[in-house]
Amino acid sequence: EGRIMLKLKKLSKRDRRIMVVLGVVGSVVTIVFGLFLPFYDAQTQLGEKIQGEQKFLKRYTEIIRSKGLYESRLEKLERILRQHRGMLLDATDSSVGTIQLEEVVRDLAAKHKVQVARSTPLRERKIGDRYTKITLQINLQTNMVQLTQFLHALSIHPKLFLVEDFFLSSSRTRKNGRIKPRMNISSFISLPQKISMDS
Repeated sequence: EGRIMLKLKKLSKRDRRIMVVLGVVGSVVTIVFGLFLPFYDAQTQLGEKIQGEQKFLKRYTEIIRSKGLYESRLEKLERILRQHRGMLLDATDSSVGTIQLEEVVRDLAAKHKVQVARSTPLRERKIGDRYTKITLQINLQTNMVQLTQFLHALSIHPKLFLVEDFFLSSSRTRKNGRIKPRMNISSFISLPQKISMDS
């Protein structure tokens, strides 16, 4: 220590001032790095965290805003689905559905003075897991006007009916203009959903 003091005394005033300034600068640098830098790092991390939370909040707000839009779309789809299900026959069993189909066909035929000569239920056909197509083959005796009215009544009925494999017999009586068409009339039923034992 004595040697250091002697060396310092030997230094000129100018050199001593430089040494003091360097000492002060070194102390300031030490204080900055030792005290303020950790606070700066913590502030930077906090800023990044706040920015991340702001982004999350923004996304969450957008989801909440779009929730109403999704709900309205879902309601619209559910309404369309209810309408489509309303077009199916009320039965959940194919034998009951066939009876309902025949009742509607005979009722519309009677209203339009169309005679049902014969009706034969055809084999049902499953459409996926939830629906079954049921078909009735019918032979009619009628005239062209009555047949047109009958087919039109089928097409505007609240329930969905398909007319397939239409065949018009060429044998026609000239006296009364009677014709003997044959066709398949189909409709659909919704099968009851199976409840899973796992749930």
